Formats: sequence, structure tokens, C-alpha cells
Amino acid sequence: MKKTKAVAIIILVMALAAGPLAAGALGQVKPQFGMETYGGTNKLLIMSPWAGVRFGLSSSSSLIFRYQYSRFQYDYYGSDGGGGGSVLKTLKADVNRLSGTIYFAEGNLSGYVNLSYLFGSEKYRGYLADAGLEWKFQQRMTAIWSVYSSREKSVLWHPEENVRWINTYSTRIGLKFEMLKGLSFNPNLYFNKNSENVDGVSYSIGMIYSPNWWMALTAYYFRYGETAFYIFHGNYFSFGLNFYF
Repeated sequence: MKKTKAVAIIILVMALAAGPLAAGALGQVKPQFGMETYGGTNKLLIMSPWAGVRFGLSSSSSLIFRYQYSRFQYDYYGSDGGGGGSVLKTLKADVNRLSGTIYFAEGNLSGYVNLSYLFGSEKYRGYLADAGLEWKFQQRMTAIWSVYSSREKSVLWHPEENVRWINTYSTRIGLKFEMLKGLSFNPNLYFNKNSENVDGVSYSIGMIYSPNWWMALTAYYFRYGETAFYIFHGNYFSFGLNFYF
């Protein structure tokens, strides 16, 4: 049965929910680091520490290089070894992500363009590209829009199936409402499609606590859905603590 790629939305939520990046003065070099977790249906658990370096290109733009290590684990039903039945198994995998991001902020508008390369267990490979904009159209309201595309080997999310490349595309629209100083509410809607003709609509609801411009603490609930039955259709939660100097 054709299946969509939950990893695309998982990475999108973790990357964009973390909070604002930082623009800096020309020539500034600053560290960035954090820890993100994601878990839910089928005992999915992803632990992702990351670190990066921000280079100031101007007072309104930065170039950011980042490395992220992710430890994946989830349960699935696989072959019993020849008896014709299926047994519950646990997949564990390591994934490394190298990314480069251009970030800018000018007035009420900010945005980014990101390219990433992934590699890991079972000869896993992936290529990601995403871009987004945030527009503060009222004192406490910000509109969010982003697009995302990935091309990945199927070994990470389709164990015991024929290895193939799968392309995934996603569009995100959302709002960020500042409830109190430093505390924002962020609902999002995602429209997903992949190269195996599977469509899906998902949503997330989260809180962002950022008492300083350089720190963001996040908590999200995420509902992943699609038009075909899939092991990852279900409910998820994510938490993050990130520092953007």
C-alpha cells in the first residue's frame, strides 16, 4: 500500500516551531544550540540535540550552519521470518543532518531559506529544502507561511519494503499570537503530498515561551493524518529548548 512520509512533517514541525532565529551585525560569529524531542503513536521517539554557528552578513541578515543528530525509535509489524505472519518489532536508527540557512529580518517581515543533507543508518540518505516567511501584521499577531520539499530513501520509514526514493512536499500556514510578553500561541495547518500519490492534511497547536530574544522553549501537540492508512497516522507531542545567540 502506498504511504506518505511522516518524517517530512516531523522535521518541519521541529525546525519551525523552535522559535525565531537571529539576525546580526556584519562579521559577528555566534553559537546556537539546543535539544528537541518528538514522540507519540507507535512509541515513536526522536531525540535531537543540535549545534550551529551564525555568521552576521549585515544588520538584518545571517548565514547559519548547523549540525543535528537524531536518534529514532518506533514500533512496527514486520515479517516473522518465513512463517507467513507478522510480529511486533522495534526499529532504531541514527540520522545526521547538515544544513545551511540564510535568515533575514527587516521591519515587520522575516524569513529564511534552508538546504539540508541527511545520512544515517541502513545507508539512509535525504535532501531537504524549505523556505518561510513571517509577517507581523498587528502588534500581537504574526502570519506564518512556509514550503517544504524532501527527497529521501525509504529505509528509515518503510522497513522491510523495497528500497526506493520518495519525494514529499508540504505547505504550512499558521498564526502566532502573543498572549503575554514572551509567551505566544501558535496554531498551524499543513497540506502534504508525496510522489506515491498520497495526500494528507495535518495540524499542530503549540506554545512558545521566549523571555529573551536568544532563547525559545516550545511545546506542541501535532495531529498527523492522510488519505491512506499508515502506521504513523495519529497523535504526537514535541518539546524543545533552543538558544539562538
